[in-house]
Amino acid sequence: MKENIRLKTLISISLLIFSLPFLQTCSDKSLKNSPAYKSEFTGLVEDSINTKIVYNAVSKINDTIRNYVEVSKIEKQKIIAKDKIEKEIWLKNSKKEFTHNAYFLGFESYKNFEIRFFADKTFYMMLNFTLIIIFTFIMFLISFLKKFKQIIIMSSLNLVFLFTATILLCFWEQIEDIRQIKYGYYLFVLNSILIIVESRKEYKILKTKT
Repeated sequence: MKENIRLKTLISISLLIFSLPFLQTCSDKSLKNSPAYKSEFTGLVEDSINTKIVYNAVSKINDTIRNYVEVSKIEKQKIIAKDKIEKEIWLKNSKKEFTHNAYFLGFESYKNFEIRFFADKTFYMMLNFTLIIIFTFIMFLISFLKKFKQIIIMSSLNLVFLFTATILLCFWEQIEDIRQIKYGYYLFVLNSILIIVESRKEYKILKTKT
């Protein structure tokens, strides 16, 4: 059990890294182009006192006639400043909402899975993360069986799957800024390289014993 303990630890660390932020799947540029962020205060506010409700004989429902008044220059500046702060808060919250860990990216799409998902290009991007997580669990299990060569192959494939998913997201313009790639992503790449290096060492040691 105490053999290749460093390798087992490294693989276990990968399983923990999966819970850290990996990718922001919507760019800041896209969020800033959304109506919620782009809308600007015109200087007009609704005059609630003079708002009228008129019966529409054609539609047979009440129509609300709204009146708008222009605010003072000082009041306009206050509203614009408040609006700017609210937009920055909205942007921050939206970035957090679109930032996911590997477990979310790998398994969220299966919660309400339908056959039509096979026609959705994002499904195949998510599939890369599913395979990464499954492979890592298998790597942990076979580390007890000293299957070091298989671990080298699977860890290398994990990096291929990760880079494939990243390239697809870039191609689909879901990643437009390097800042969308979060620290969990880099930690996983580093840890995967360490797993490969450690597996090679263990494989050489095993070969000398046989």
